[in-house]
Amino acid sequence: MRYRVMFLGLVVGLGLSAQSFDSLALAQDKQEQPLPRFRAGANLVRVDTYVSKEDVAVLDLKAEDFTVFEDDKPQTIAGFELLQARQPVTESQRRDPTNTREMRQQAEDAVRLFTLFFDPLTTSMAGGYRLRKPLLDTLEKVIGDDDAVGVMTPEMSPSSITYGRRLDTIESMVSKWWETGRRDQRSNATPQESAIAACYPPPDNENRGIAAAMIGRLREQKTLDALSNLITHLEGLREDRKFVMIFTEGWMLYRPDAGLSRGLKGTDGPLPDPIRVDPRTGGLRPQNAPDPDRGRPMSLNQCEQLRIKLSQVDHERDFLTMLQRANRANVSFYPVDARGLVVFDQPTNFDLLPTQDQAILRHRWDFLRDMAGQTDGQAVLDQGDLTRALQKVFRDLGSYYLLSYYSTNSRLDGRFRRIRVEVNRPGVDVRARPGYLAPTEAEARGAGAFTSASRKPAPPPTVTRALDSLAPARGNLPVRVQAVGGRSSIRTIVELDAVTAKQPEWLSGGTLRLTFEPDRATSTSSAAPPQTMTVAIEPGQRSIVVNSGQPPLAAGRYAVRAELTARNSRLPLQVTTFATVPADAAEIGTGGLASRRGPSTGLAYIATADPRFRRTERLRLEVPLAGDGFTGSGRLLTREGQATPLIVSYSSRSDEATKQPFGVADVTLAPLAEGEYVLELSLTKDGKTETVTYGFRMIP
Repeated sequence: MRYRVMFLGLVVGLGLSAQSFDSLALAQDKQEQPLPRFRAGANLVRVDTYVSKEDVAVLDLKAEDFTVFEDDKPQTIAGFELLQARQPVTESQRRDPTNTREMRQQAEDAVRLFTLFFDPLTTSMAGGYRLRKPLLDTLEKVIGDDDAVGVMTPEMSPSSITYGRRLDTIESMVSKWWETGRRDQRSNATPQESAIAACYPPPDNENRGIAAAMIGRLREQKTLDALSNLITHLEGLREDRKFVMIFTEGWMLYRPDAGLSRGLKGTDGPLPDPIRVDPRTGGLRPQNAPDPDRGRPMSLNQCEQLRIKLSQVDHERDFLTMLQRANRANVSFYPVDARGLVVFDQPTNFDLLPTQDQAILRHRWDFLRDMAGQTDGQAVLDQGDLTRALQKVFRDLGSYYLLSYYSTNSRLDGRFRRIRVEVNRPGVDVRARPGYLAPTEAEARGAGAFTSASRKPAPPPTVTRALDSLAPARGNLPVRVQAVGGRSSIRTIVELDAVTAKQPEWLSGGTLRLTFEPDRATSTSSAAPPQTMTVAIEPGQRSIVVNSGQPPLAAGRYAVRAELTARNSRLPLQVTTFATVPADAAEIGTGGLASRRGPSTGLAYIATADPRFRRTERLRLEVPLAGDGFTGSGRLLTREGQATPLIVSYSSRSDEATKQPFGVADVTLAPLAEGEYVLELSLTKDGKTETVTYGFRMIP
């Protein structure tokens, strides 16, 4: 479930850097981490919902089939999409990014973003070896052209992860990882672990077990810190859901231990064989190492200080806090124990009774199940056929519905809010995140939701609403739809993605079935039946513009549902949006539809439902009008609502087929840097001015 709470209206931020105009000599703002977004009185909540029947995804549901509850109160669905990953491609067709900027863009646009987190600190070499082939076979069969995969270990910084699609890069990391499984390999101890073992040698009964306990806590701390840093990194990478596959044999999640902090004999003086610590790296150096002046003797007192510190850690508390952060950052965990069917947790530890060993194994697995359950993931444990289990997990993530709603609870109380999704079809299984943490007032202030004399003014609500529409628009979706209402009608653009249009099943074209269904809660003609239109899609055609037909549509909110079926396929692509038909007295439509002109279109403007543009293109916005006599002016605004010097030209035109008049704004995008912008068109007639805004994103 993709839930992301975005605080909308007073702060505009979708995880992109501040805007700049490099060719207009405007100052480049410092890149900043994405902030939650507020809008006065409403939080936009996005919910990824997985619906299946007998382990097969259900793909024919409509927006009206879903009901979303927050704290048992029904919410109005504002957005609805069916997202499906494309079919896997061959290794020769896979392409990795060539630079950091391209990699971040590819990760942001991916329908599915996977991070494979290998934890050799808690995994045996045998478990790592057993995982290698099932994992690579699974990735080859399920990773499609819309996916991005990265690899991380506790020794890595999240900023060094490279997300791509080529399996040879992943295979080299997997091969390297299993060879370094350290849970059962004493020879792979780090210099710090060797120093601890020297401080508390095993023959000393007084210190028996001290070194092992300290090393276990150090390793677990390193893994938890790495996962916490990964959550922060992924939260800044994109708003959409992030999948983290964790390959581990589980953690003990140590609590404070008074026994570990007990007083011991002989806590003064240097170690018998002095070990030097390199202050630059923290690594240990032998006594006769070159350049000994860079090191210093490590005393037993230092080991004692570390022992007391480790005895006070509470990893269980830190673990639960981390899961809350992951839930809020829209990160789902999928822990995998690669050992398969497990009988003993520590088969070589003959000091444990079988019942004690089983208790430890249950303890580890219980936390892994909690990790998956609290973040809407799945745990793969005690599986004899690991390949089949992994493929089932990836297949389950292949298709899902994206729902969004504006929460009716606007309080900034920091409390947990329960989410429940119901489907009005019997016999199906519905999975959705159980809820989210609401923001606090302090977080709102920290995000800039409350202005002061030292802060920049909040952007106008019209700018915020325009950028809100970009929230569900990320990624290379197979099909997109945009719709706006005019007097008694709705105009819709349906656009196939370029890669989808080149698939073999689409080479012969297909059909578009478009349905306009009144929202019974808002439409003045709630009893009116849905209006359905069928349009042919010609071979090679990607963009289809459709106007609603007869009878005229009554004022109110409508669900606009598009079903595209390739001529050589029976399974349709489905996507739903919403549009409002204004009252009969309204002079202008409820929004604008975009067209683009650039190297891919030649001299013609092509209608587009994709709000992503490049600097080589021009953007044209058309707003339906009720008649003639309008004058207009346009501005291009930054995400903060500040006007740019770009010239926006205004004109008017009339559609040849429908005779519908439009107000038209046109702007060249070449001077813009990457980021989010708003095109604003003000239309005036008889002294009355109304404004229409359109949010879009500049990409490389």
